[in-house]
Amino acid sequence: MPKRTAAVDGPFRVYVEPIPTGVTLDVEHFVEHVVQHVLEALLGDEYGDRFDEVAEGRPADPHEVTEPQFEALVADLTAVVGTKLPVYGWQVLRLANRLLAHTPSPSIPRQHVEGGAAA
Repeated sequence: MPKRTAAVDGPFRVYVEPIPTGVTLDVEHFVEHVVQHVLEALLGDEYGDRFDEVAEGRPADPHEVTEPQFEALVADLTAVVGTKLPVYGWQVLRLANRLLAHTPSPSIPRQHVEGGAAA
């Protein structure tokens, strides 16, 4: 596997990977940060107790409607860990250039001329 070069190398590495229709942004390091903070919050008193309450009240069938306690805990934990991925200074330009390099060319619609071929 070839070595990947991060388009953004801090505070969280971001990798840009081309796909046929555009790009994917690999933000693995940011997700690890989020998961770590969620686990730390759940191990603490405030959110740990709330998680226990939600877990005890959850139905065995995971496809049943989510109760408000669960939704509220998700919202609070999301606020704790944050949702913004910072990109600083010159790395903004590096990321933009990497994204631009993988931007698909826009398709130009063909003109339809009544009666067949264009004159």
